[in-house]
Amino acid sequence: MLRWTSLVLLFLSLAPSALAQTIKTYRGSLGNKHIEMRLTVEGNKVTGSYFYDQFKQDIPLEGAFDSKGTLQLTEGKGKTKTGKFVCKNQLSTVEVSECEWSRMDGTGQAFVFLTEQGIQFKEAIALTPKVLNDRKLKATVSYPQLTSQASSPAIEGFNSLVEKLVQKSVKDFAENRDSTSVFEISYNVLLGSDNVVSVELEEYFDGGAHPTEHFSTVNYSLKANKQLTLADVFRPGDEYKQAIAEFAAKDINRRADEIERADAQRENRQPQKRDEQLMTDDQLPEMDTWGLSPKGFVVYFDFPHVMAVFDKTVVPYGVLARHLSPTGVVPIVR
Repeated sequence: MLRWTSLVLLFLSLAPSALAQTIKTYRGSLGNKHIEMRLTVEGNKVTGSYFYDQFKQDIPLEGAFDSKGTLQLTEGKGKTKTGKFVCKNQLSTVEVSECEWSRMDGTGQAFVFLTEQGIQFKEAIALTPKVLNDRKLKATVSYPQLTSQASSPAIEGFNSLVEKLVQKSVKDFAENRDSTSVFEISYNVLLGSDNVVSVELEEYFDGGAHPTEHFSTVNYSLKANKQLTLADVFRPGDEYKQAIAEFAAKDINRRADEIERADAQRENRQPQKRDEQLMTDDQLPEMDTWGLSPKGFVVYFDFPHVMAVFDKTVVPYGVLARHLSPTGVVPIVR
């Protein structure tokens, strides 16, 4: 299952006290199955549905936040309730949440990890999962495809590009696997707008000394029908790289401190203070890939497995303001 060990997936950043209606979409996993969930929050009341990528059949959800901020949802129609979700850690300041699904009698527990999607489509466009489940290869793949009532060269271009990338990854796995190897691909929508689509593909491979994960991204202009490059984001030159490195190093150190404090609290001990920083900007490797989100420029590093929890950093656009191209794609994103 993707990202089992890191628990660094964003779940519900919704305040139970909010009175305005909020609609959000999430992707992630329930046990070893890829799922997508859509929730509507109004006050403490929550309604919505979710589906397994493999079946694409909506399962109704309804529930509420309790007085402690715990979100509880039941699934099913009418008197036929088939399961429940409980999310105890409803944290809006960090990208961590621990949730659990079970049958109504409490049996069959499974962890649930969900990431909020940057869906902003206003036109009749949607991103839907396409599934490949090859039992012989032990490969489970979900990848995004744009759908619309009226197709276009840009939609076809995006879909073809993503499909080719996924097919190459599956082929590479098939050529290098052994009998015990397992392979997964899932995805998150960093940004889905009428002009720009930015998606993250997360590959998980288990078959060596350590399970490995790797990110790739597709950043596509539906307006220009082309794959975006860094020249579509930043001014000429590479000054932006130093700004990214400085922010990313500080953010990694901040997150490492948060992890240590959380571990210390769980183990009932005092947090350990480091003699030196975990990461400096000159130690940071070159970014492996990148994406665009409403919250900022998303940069990925290919750290070894012991540091994999820090593979992804979101750099606020304000940090990069003087490096952004005034005629580039970011003003459209923002």
